[in-house]
Amino acid sequence: MKILKLNSITDFFITNEALLLKNESFNNLMLGLAISLRDQKFIPQNPVFYSIQSNNEKIACALISDKNRPLMLTSMPDIAVELLIKNLIENKIEITAVIGDELTTNYFKDQWILANKNLNFKINTHLGVYECSEVIMPKQVSGKLIMASNEHKKILRVFIKGFLKDFCPEDPENDDETIEAIMNHHLDLSCIYLLQNEDNEPVSMAAIIRSTTNTDTVGFVYTPDDYRGKGHGSSIVALLSDKIIKEGRIANLFTDLTNSTTNTIYPKVGYRKIGQNIHYDFLGLCQNL
Repeated sequence: MKILKLNSITDFFITNEALLLKNESFNNLMLGLAISLRDQKFIPQNPVFYSIQSNNEKIACALISDKNRPLMLTSMPDIAVELLIKNLIENKIEITAVIGDELTTNYFKDQWILANKNLNFKINTHLGVYECSEVIMPKQVSGKLIMASNEHKKILRVFIKGFLKDFCPEDPENDDETIEAIMNHHLDLSCIYLLQNEDNEPVSMAAIIRSTTNTDTVGFVYTPDDYRGKGHGSSIVALLSDKIIKEGRIANLFTDLTNSTTNTIYPKVGYRKIGQNIHYDFLGLCQNL
């Protein structure tokens, strides 16, 4: 087994794209980021790209797009994790966080802490990864799916603020400027949708938050308190997923494993769980050591 430190995002794609596409929905975080880097949608700072091979077969890969962003991992055997850590240390590459397949990432976290004494850590997110190739439509769809446009900016601001309050309550950057940037980004890409009830009132929101070669990731699912418990969340996810699939693509999404509601709802509209993803932040010196 050997580890290759690659020189560019182009080299990363040439070397690892086929591997990532074998399990595209599960790998969509890394693949989506790599596509953004390739298409120069943002300029990385000191990116690092890896391929891990065994008998000339690509078995795993990893990347860091920026020194302040997580190391992203595909699933890999323990010995590959150890090779990766050795290379990171030899190249004096600092890691502030790691994200990926749960088993691999747990092993990386433990070995990284062993190699970097006195580090502490916390779980940032613990997610279920789901995929859908055929929607089970709710018996009674509770509205009509429309693509949001500039005329919906007022309600989108309210819905996005509500989403951030529910799912990122401690994030200090959830201010009006952030809300405006999120809204305009999704409107520019024509990828944010609303569910309208029979009175043409927007009652729920969802978006395609990431696209890879063959998949679209559904996210930003939000229903205001006054409209919850009426099937709107299930309806908008089902309708948007059905739209994705009818366009010849595969729908996927991530759920917070601590949220029993979402982990119950999505299988009912056709999503199947294909794995678990975990994100750890490293916090520096342990206070009790």
